[in-house]
Order: sequence, then C-alpha cells, then structure tokens
Amino acid sequence: MNVDKRIVSAVKKGFVKLDFQRLEETCNNEAQTRMFIIEPMCEILGYSRDPKDMLTEITAGWGQKNDKADIGLIVKGKKPEIIIECKKFGKKLTDKEGAQLNSYFSHTEGSKIGILTNGLEWRFYTEYLEKNKLHHNPFLIIDFTEIDDAKIELFAQFHKSNPDDFLAKILEEAQDTFFLEGFNGALSEELLNPSDDLIKAIFARMPGKRMNDAIKDKLRGLINSNSIQQVLPKLIEEESKNGNLIITTGEELKIYHAVKTIIINSLKKVDFTRISYRDQKNSFNILVDDNQRKVIAKITSVKNKHFLELAGYGNDKFPVDDIENIVELNKEIISAAKTFLID
Repeated sequence: MNVDKRIVSAVKKGFVKLDFQRLEETCNNEAQTRMFIIEPMCEILGYSRDPKDMLTEITAGWGQKNDKADIGLIVKGKKPEIIIECKKFGKKLTDKEGAQLNSYFSHTEGSKIGILTNGLEWRFYTEYLEKNKLHHNPFLIIDFTEIDDAKIELFAQFHKSNPDDFLAKILEEAQDTFFLEGFNGALSEELLNPSDDLIKAIFARMPGKRMNDAIKDKLRGLINSNSIQQVLPKLIEEESKNGNLIITTGEELKIYHAVKTIIINSLKKVDFTRISYRDQKNSFNILVDDNQRKVIAKITSVKNKHFLELAGYGNDKFPVDDIENIVELNKEIISAAKTFLID
C-alpha cells in the first residue's frame, strides 16, 4: 500500500528519537518493554495513550481465566481493531507466543490485525479462511535491528492518519498473499489428479470427436510428466516472444548453492530441505519453506554483475560475482538465515 510521503516523513522523525541501544538497558521485562518501546512506537503511528486511541490490559478471555491482551489500538470507532501482544525486548518470538496472540485476537470483538512484538521485531497477522483465527504465518515481518527507509515505510502503513480504508487495503493485500502462495501446490495437485473441468477445458481446444467417458479417460491419462515436458518448449517460446520468460542462469544457481553451503556448514541442526529458491522476473529469491515472506536473500543482476540482498541488511547490495565475495559475507548470510531458521 502506498503511504503519503508526509506520513512517512513523520514516522521517520519519530524513529530518530528512539535509541534502541539505550532502551535495551532499561527494558528488563515485558512491562518495561511495553512502556518504554512498544507504546512509544505506537505513538509514532499516531495512536496517543489516551483511551480513545490506545487501550491496555484488554480483557480477552472468559470465565476464571480472564486473559488480557497487552494493547489494543483503536483506528476508528470505539473498539480496538489492532491487538498487540508484547514480549520482553529482544526475546525470540516463537509459535507459542503466536498461539497466545491468536487466543487474545479470537476473543476480542472487532479485531482485524494481531501483532506480536519484542520491540525490535514486529510480526503482523490476520485471518485467512477461518473466522476469528489468525493465519499461522505473519503476512508481514519488520525487524528494526537495522532501520532503513523501506522498513519505516512498511511500518507507516499502519499510521492512524492514513485514509479511512487503509486497514481494508492492508488486509486485502494480505489475503492475496496467502491465496497466491497456494498456487504451486494447487497446480501440482491438479496435474497429478486432473479434474473433469481441466479435461473439458483441454477437450474444448481439440478438433473433432465427441466427449464421452472413454475419451475423458484417455485425456486424463495423457496429462503426465512426459506430456508436460513435450509442451514446455512451446511455452518457453511463447513467453520469450511476450517478454515474460524467466531463465534461471548457471551463475544464479552457483551463488544459491554457495549461500546454502555456508548455511549448512554453520547451522548444523537445521533441516536444510526447508531452503529452496524461486526465480522471478526481477530477482532470484533464496527462501525458507517456499514462503515469499521468508526470503533469506535476493540475487539481482545489473549489466551481467550479480548482487546479493540479505534479510536484515536493508537495501544494501553486496557484489557476489566471485566465490571469494560470497565467502566474505559468511557472517551476514548466517545472520539472515537465522531470522527464519532458528526458533
């Protein structure tokens, strides 16, 4: 979502006043982290500590349990639409804390977004498919260990002064992200077990004959890895004509395998089958769990020169045309990988 430059500028000025290094010494527990870091960051987003903007210790349980969500932000109206679960400064965020946030979210009427944060890392969640239940993966993660303009602009999306429909736009983009992540799995499933609709669609493009059960079974049997390999050259040819062709180069694969090898040699207890790549039109992404929100690194190229962009290092572009360049980035690569591989 595009954010007004004036809002981004105001958020940027707010961050200048935050000294995370000094605040770390002050924040020895969740309450201090909330008071000295998380609430001030909410103020940067335009939510004052007045109850009309920000509620604390919101009842989000029932019966004797009487759970309380840490913070509720009121975008408009009188009920909080953004629920925040606060953890001690720098504490590792895990699925356990995510489940706790989900419980509070489920029992807070009118909530639309759940945030799990330790002050530095902010994880944004919302519903998908199931009402009143957060998707297990965040749709956005912002790590302020290193602060740059791109992260500030992402954070500014949630500013109270954005247009009235800004939450709806954010949620729509999140839903699209979750939906499109299922494409590869859906395509594989369809090709492995072709539906009648797919058979009919293929039949409609073929000349002659009438559809009957025998023809349907024959067409279903033709949809396999062999037929896909036979039509692939035609598909590549057409994509090339339209300028949509994505070619995975040997240089990109070399960089990918070098990065993966560095991670394997350093993080020995991690399941490395989780690391894969996805080649896109403008970048080659090295990611975890085939999840576009868990990108360890991006390989980009300009005039046959290759660069590596790493998670947690903002927009820095590291040249990686020599294996020595990649080896020199050992520390940075491991740091980026730990973001998504170490709980």
